[in-house]
Amino acid sequence: MKTKSIFAAAICLTFTFFSSMGQNLITATNSGNWSDTNIWDSGTVPGTSTNDAVDIPEGINVTVDTNEMIQFVTDRGTLTMGPNATLNVTGNSATIDSSINLVISAPGNTIIYSGNPYNALSHDYWNLVLANTNWVGPANAFVAPWQDFNNFFSGGASGPTPMTIYGDMTLMGAVKVQEANVAGVPITIDGNLTIGAGCAWDCSSGDLIVVSNLYLNGFLEDLDGANGSNYVGGDIIISGPSKPNRDFASYTNGWYLGDVTTWGVGGNLTNNGVIFGIAYASIFFNGAGNIAGSNIITIPTMTIGGTYAIDNTVILTTNNADFYGTLVFDLANTNQIVLKSTPVGPNNQITYYAGNLVVVDTRIPPASGKSYNLFNAANYTGTFASETLPNLSAGLSWVDNLATSGSIAVTGSGGGSPIIIPTLNGNLLTLSWDSTNFPGFSVKAQTNNGGLRPGLPWAPAGSTTNSPFNVTINPANSSVFYRLSNP
Repeated sequence: MKTKSIFAAAICLTFTFFSSMGQNLITATNSGNWSDTNIWDSGTVPGTSTNDAVDIPEGINVTVDTNEMIQFVTDRGTLTMGPNATLNVTGNSATIDSSINLVISAPGNTIIYSGNPYNALSHDYWNLVLANTNWVGPANAFVAPWQDFNNFFSGGASGPTPMTIYGDMTLMGAVKVQEANVAGVPITIDGNLTIGAGCAWDCSSGDLIVVSNLYLNGFLEDLDGANGSNYVGGDIIISGPSKPNRDFASYTNGWYLGDVTTWGVGGNLTNNGVIFGIAYASIFFNGAGNIAGSNIITIPTMTIGGTYAIDNTVILTTNNADFYGTLVFDLANTNQIVLKSTPVGPNNQITYYAGNLVVVDTRIPPASGKSYNLFNAANYTGTFASETLPNLSAGLSWVDNLATSGSIAVTGSGGGSPIIIPTLNGNLLTLSWDSTNFPGFSVKAQTNNGGLRPGLPWAPAGSTTNSPFNVTINPANSSVFYRLSNP
């Protein structure tokens, strides 16, 4: 009897608490679909009022079969998400009670926490959205001393909770995800992770695994990489400002690589924002794709274990790179892998060659005298296991200067000759030809009133070897014949 009295008192206090908050608590009396009015004590479907909250007692299973919005869900019953159903939980101080048996196995369902995400239930989800759109937290929500506001923490009273998101996870509004500060506790996202502008993800000490793509419009960091690992199996697309700033008070976007952090990337990296890091932080490219973007990539160091096209300049600021995969360069671009010299001490930074080098040219055939700087460092060592270079015209050959200057060059006279194209505009004669693919050709002239004579000498018409060549015609002068000659 004493136990029953205490339990009854607790129910009374709970009801009084909910009532004082102005929330309408609707209780499920039978198992069934959320949209069925017959399972609720009010005879109405919860969510018709913005103040509605739900009580699912133990032994009752309610299936969300439509798109619903609710303040919170409490008690010890079962909440089952139906296929493609959406539940938007709006409460700031209470969300889904940790005692609720949450079942999310139906494909395509989504749970949205649009209140304060700190109280969001640490649990597996299909699709999870932290949409802090109706919460007004402190002016500087990310400034120490750290606040609970706008901060999803994957731990709890019993310690950190490993989580799996079987679909996509999205952050929008003003949300910061702080993974539990215990090594090896992972958050695994089988779909895409989208970090919206103004949002942040700190996976320090934990493991972040994104099976598909990462869309980084906000801020991403790992300040304790030695106690965890992070991997994105698909593409990483970074947007936002190009100025790095780790001061949360003046919060900006970017990917911050902390000391000794190693990030694995299995797809493309497109940097339209900013990447920055310190010490020996590294990106390990172990899949296949392109390293590209509108902004130069500046990171401490990197490892190429897969096959990657260097479609953007990559500047390494701290340590030597490791190339044991396949590097692909396109001569139509001017991209390089640059290993900066140490700011103090001897100029001893070294680029180590290994793996395979593939060079293509998607624009024009390489011409004699052209040089292409693929790597830029103070010193070079090692050799590529194989080198595949573009085909050249007859008479041309490649010169491998990788060991001395990080470049390759074209030498030889080549075969064929350009076609001279004359254009007359008034008294101005313009002679044009392809001086890019046929370098070294120059205009020579022969003057003879009696007509062109093969036996007579040709004299240089000017000092230029570049097209076009212009000359003013004077009808009073003798006839002049022009041709291209190399040399």
